[in-house]
Amino acid sequence: MDGDAQQAPKSVPRFASFRSNVLPTPTSKPSGSNKSDNLPLPTEYLKGSRDHARKLRKRRSPSLTPSHAEISFSKSKEHFVDLDEAPATFAIDVKGDYRNLEYGSSYGVPTYVRTEGRIALGAKTGPGSPAHRGATRDHANDSISKRIVKNLGRQKVHRVVADSTSTSENDAWAEFVHLRPSKRRKTELGDEAENEPRVYNLKDELNYSSKDAAEPPPPGGAVPEDWSGSDVEGMHSQAPVFEEHLRQRRAALSRQVEEDPTDWVSWLALVELQDEADGFFDVSSEGRRTNAERRSNAEVDLSIYEKALESVTDPEGRERLYLGMMFKAPRVWEPKRCASKWQKILKEHRSSHRLWKRYLDFHQSRLSDFSLEETRKHYLDLLQDVRKGQAPDQEARGSRPYSIQLYILLRLTLLLREGDYTELAVAIWQALLEFTFNKPHHLRSDPSQKMHDASLLAFEEFWESEVPRIGEPNAKGWLNYQNDGNEQAPPSAAMDSPSRPDSSAPKVWADAEREASSCLKMASRAIDASGEDPYRVALFSDIQPILSDLPTSSEQQAIVAAFLCFCHLPPHTNDEDNHIRSWYNDQFVRNEVLYDDISMSVTNDSTESSQSTPFAFPLAEHPISPDTLFPVAGKWFSAFGSCARNRGPVPEEFILATLKMLVNRGFGNESLAEYVLAFELQVSPTTVLKSAKGLLKKRPSSLPLYNAYALIQSRLGNGEMANTVFNTAIQMSNRLDHVASRDVILLWRNRIWEMLSSGQTTTALEQLLKFDNADAEGEASERGSATAYLRLRNALSAGRDEMLSLSLSSLAINYSELLVLLSYLTTSNSLPSALSSFASNLRLLAHTTTTTTSRPVTSSEVLFRQSLARLLYTHVLHKRPYSPRTTRAFLAESIAASPTNTIFLSLYAWNEARFRVDDRVRGIMRDVVLGSSHHHHSSTNPQQQEAEPMEAEDNIIPHHFAIHTDLHRGIAQGSNVQAVRGTFERALRSVPHSAGLWKWYFDFEHAKGDMKRARDVFYRAVRACPWVKELYMLAFEKLAGEEGEVMMGEGGLRGVRDMMVEREVRIRVGF
Repeated sequence: MDGDAQQAPKSVPRFASFRSNVLPTPTSKPSGSNKSDNLPLPTEYLKGSRDHARKLRKRRSPSLTPSHAEISFSKSKEHFVDLDEAPATFAIDVKGDYRNLEYGSSYGVPTYVRTEGRIALGAKTGPGSPAHRGATRDHANDSISKRIVKNLGRQKVHRVVADSTSTSENDAWAEFVHLRPSKRRKTELGDEAENEPRVYNLKDELNYSSKDAAEPPPPGGAVPEDWSGSDVEGMHSQAPVFEEHLRQRRAALSRQVEEDPTDWVSWLALVELQDEADGFFDVSSEGRRTNAERRSNAEVDLSIYEKALESVTDPEGRERLYLGMMFKAPRVWEPKRCASKWQKILKEHRSSHRLWKRYLDFHQSRLSDFSLEETRKHYLDLLQDVRKGQAPDQEARGSRPYSIQLYILLRLTLLLREGDYTELAVAIWQALLEFTFNKPHHLRSDPSQKMHDASLLAFEEFWESEVPRIGEPNAKGWLNYQNDGNEQAPPSAAMDSPSRPDSSAPKVWADAEREASSCLKMASRAIDASGEDPYRVALFSDIQPILSDLPTSSEQQAIVAAFLCFCHLPPHTNDEDNHIRSWYNDQFVRNEVLYDDISMSVTNDSTESSQSTPFAFPLAEHPISPDTLFPVAGKWFSAFGSCARNRGPVPEEFILATLKMLVNRGFGNESLAEYVLAFELQVSPTTVLKSAKGLLKKRPSSLPLYNAYALIQSRLGNGEMANTVFNTAIQMSNRLDHVASRDVILLWRNRIWEMLSSGQTTTALEQLLKFDNADAEGEASERGSATAYLRLRNALSAGRDEMLSLSLSSLAINYSELLVLLSYLTTSNSLPSALSSFASNLRLLAHTTTTTTSRPVTSSEVLFRQSLARLLYTHVLHKRPYSPRTTRAFLAESIAASPTNTIFLSLYAWNEARFRVDDRVRGIMRDVVLGSSHHHHSSTNPQQQEAEPMEAEDNIIPHHFAIHTDLHRGIAQGSNVQAVRGTFERALRSVPHSAGLWKWYFDFEHAKGDMKRARDVFYRAVRACPWVKELYMLAFEKLAGEEGEVMMGEGGLRGVRDMMVEREVRIRVGF
């Protein structure tokens, strides 16, 4: 190349957008060129070496000669460079701009978007500015910008006038003003977008598949309500990076499953990756996916599951794959195909508690052919199938076959109770408890089938005699029936069937119906019941299918646990049975909020959150201890929750009498006796002292019962008597054998806590120093010396180590608690000292020096954390100095270890409500509690899988708590009506068949005065839970009014009643 050529200005490629206005002749047009080859390449995409440029040229048409690429365009020389002359410091982006999917083409991408929004009023826009370096201006963008500016002046001016019909509360909480419905909204809703009133037809509203029952109407804004604009912009900016990350992970997992097709963990990770990608781009594209898109994604997941099942042979792996597949299947397959597939799966996995649960969820939520009576019969058939199909190696696999039977029975009785067949549901539990715990001795000797048949005949005679049964007044049980059956007093006559109300008003009928349901809870006798309502009598044929012999004591413990769960009571032990614990997190089981009147109004306090107390959350989910069984009112949490006085359709008198009979029969250890006394203190405080004394007469050497008796005296205001009982029991322990005296640590521990709760820290330390030698008087100066402290610490450490060596961790944590309290009291109530002692004891208790979240956390560890949480709350309650950051860190760590523990969650929300700096509660709920489900399927630890028998997204407790905190957060912390509504929607997408959540949602909309939304929520609720009578009653009690767009008239309410009859939900009073 000569010198002139070297000094000549460099030519730029000839791109299609910079051609001259003269049209080229057909002969000059390259035959192989296309439109995409002639697009301009801005310098921001030319960031590579010449090698990259040559690779790009090879992709272009071979007919593109240099003559077509030579054009002089001086004005654009600073923006475009020749491909061959691209500097080595640049790279060529051949992937394109992902925003073209949003805006249609690169021409339509606004400049302020391509420059990451860095153009601002007053900012530098000349050469060298960020906007100038990042922007590529062209004629198309110039015209778009001019059009936007030009149209700004033509926008129609709207005058906003306050609605005279709206309340001041709604106005204060409104986030925006609707000027007109958007085109998208009209397209999605059709005629509903118009303001013309229309009459709703209930059958039309309910006439589609139950898999869409929880789906809300398409929202006006598809982005979640609690997302800010910066969140969405952040998702946009991360999309290319995230897409590349997904591609690499997908390639790695694909290679892994190809190399080892039996690796079921990798198969599950591949499906999870697909779901993660769908969820990310669902948010980043600022649009909610349609049903067709969900179906398409589900089809992809199903194909992965089916391919994996062809190769995986591991039973645990196949079970996990089936769980995921059948969760996705209803979105694609017809109900008949799903049911057929379920039958094949259950034959292969008869002992899988998780698969049986999923199948019951699927069957009960089938709206198209739901019938309560048919569902009842199907449950009974399943119960018989499980009994017949028990395999001998099921215990060896770690699964309790009887827990599956009990779960089916629990779901059956809850179905009957929520459909208002309460008499039959209670009678089933009466029969099972009588047949198990009150069986005559001569029928227990032989477990053969012949003896079982004889037991059924004898029990039929007892049942048909209609003598008082377990839980009823004057009941002596089946055990004493043959001896003095004729002398047993007959039960009191039941209430007559209610008559038709005089008025035809829906509200009057609803009041009469609810009164009949509340009064007629126990099964009547044939001699008392009238012929109008045959469901009031429970015949022997109704309860015979559920009767079976139970050879083991562990299965008897499970029956009591299932009965307590049916009564909405916490378990009476901290048993590590994961299947039983999962019942209390089940959306079909945990519905006690159906029967409680909870305030649904969002606080309008702009200066202070309503989280003034951490005890307002109505549900309780945590291990029980003396602290929670006998709590100080207003100073600690109750194991029975804040709704202990209301157990719904099951009478509290029946529950208490049943539990007392079990304790008097000698069933269970001291833990059940303590539990019964604690429950009686809640429901009948005037009789609990008599019951406690009666138990102590039967068990005079039981130190746990003395501990319960002392706590009862203290809760009833008899502090001096409680102190006397503590002293007497501690001295009595010296005369007991070594095994019985181990429980003396309970007395010491609770005695010290009683003093700390009342603020007597000095007295508590003095009493604690007596532990190593309670009978020695000694000098006060010696007790307060360093030697006394060292001797006490060694004694407590020795007791802790002994209990750990005997695997008695429940007693070991009491010694550990006293060590923590000793550190706290001897350092002038210093929380850092207590936390340091707690950390060292926790490491020893967990048998590891690392974090405890890498393995299943035991109930003993959680109880130890609860004790320190109580110390932190007591410290703050007495207005002692502390560091909120230290408290926050401990509670966050405890939530990570036990995400559904309502004590840790409530205290965390209470602590953050006092320091309104950042919305940490919502963050920890999203990232830790609710976000834990993202890592569930990929867990490879078998112990971790067994510790979590339910998928995290099915857990009902976190969703209840998220809604509760949003309702009580207050306007100063960012809560509002839209945020609460969004929390409801997210919860119901995860647990769509939670009747309690649906009732909460309806009450919230009704309390806000938005009757149209309340009506829409009602329709969705009865679609998702067609068996729940309480939801149908909402229409008669709160939606009755003039026929129209908002309220229901007589025709609409009759349609609701007809639907109840069609689904066989019980109606007691004529309408």
